[in-house]
Amino acid sequence: MSEIRKDPTSHTWIVLSTERGKRPSDFREREVGPPSALRPCPFCGGEEMAPPEDVHAIWPGEIDKRTKGWKTRVLPNKYPALRPGIELSQAEADTIYHLLSGVGAHEVIVESPNHEDTLATMPPSQIEAVIRTYCQRYKFWRRDPRVTFVLIFKNYGVAAGASLEHPHSQLVATPIIPPRIFEELEEAKDYYLRNKECIYCRMIKAEAEAKVSRKVLENDTMFALCPFASRFPCELYILPKKHAAALEEITQKEVSDLAKMISKVFRRMNKVLNDPPYNFMIHVAPLRTPGLLFYHWHIEIIPRLTMPAGFEWGTGIYINIISPEDAAKALRQAK
Repeated sequence: MSEIRKDPTSHTWIVLSTERGKRPSDFREREVGPPSALRPCPFCGGEEMAPPEDVHAIWPGEIDKRTKGWKTRVLPNKYPALRPGIELSQAEADTIYHLLSGVGAHEVIVESPNHEDTLATMPPSQIEAVIRTYCQRYKFWRRDPRVTFVLIFKNYGVAAGASLEHPHSQLVATPIIPPRIFEELEEAKDYYLRNKECIYCRMIKAEAEAKVSRKVLENDTMFALCPFASRFPCELYILPKKHAAALEEITQKEVSDLAKMISKVFRRMNKVLNDPPYNFMIHVAPLRTPGLLFYHWHIEIIPRLTMPAGFEWGTGIYINIISPEDAAKALRQAK
């Protein structure tokens, strides 16, 4: 059974999920090469993908009204980091060591029936289906009183941690607020108390008006930029122009604009960076506080072009070798 453990010397939490691994010596024999070359794809075709006895599976996520086939699927992860069928409990291994039971959820959101699809190649209508499925899952897990936060993320490419090529995202629901989100909430709340406005709304306004802008793209309701303090080369944020703390508050117009924005951003990334591996993460408010005035949901996209090393791990300070201004200009000018 997995556990959620807290480091007594910092705000760091870790998920200890031994079911997902084996023994330390197993790391001596690592798989190499593209994921698709290693095993058959479990997400192509067959109904066997969705265990019907699992009440936490939705089968399918979204159906194509014209063909009656599936557009998205939601499945329990075969090797979950956290599990829904566990009672939330706390324990101490010593007076300084605190842990929680590994309650939560770990799901796979299959984004398309087409094995070759990517966010750069699938039509915006398919990306819309994916976004609606994301919203569906946020609403589902909001009803579970044990779950405090939900992270939806996507790993693309071996260097970004992907083990399967078929287009898919993952969802992890946790009983704690992760440190990264906690830090964002604290900074956003502090700014709001001092300035009576959302820091993310102010960021959009600043980039729209800046002489040397880090803006990449915008449409009627969405804004894409390279953040001022980018941790990695060509790091990107996508934010809604209208303030909202929870993704599922999104309107159909915003779903359409977000899908188009994601499509354009990834096509430009492919042009400039040659289809790089990346991590894609959606940051939202905790499930119990969806209407926060000081927090703004957003998507973070990190192309995996460099590797954090000793300085980054030792200090938490990142060294970025490409300025966000140059990165934004290259992405903005890409055809």
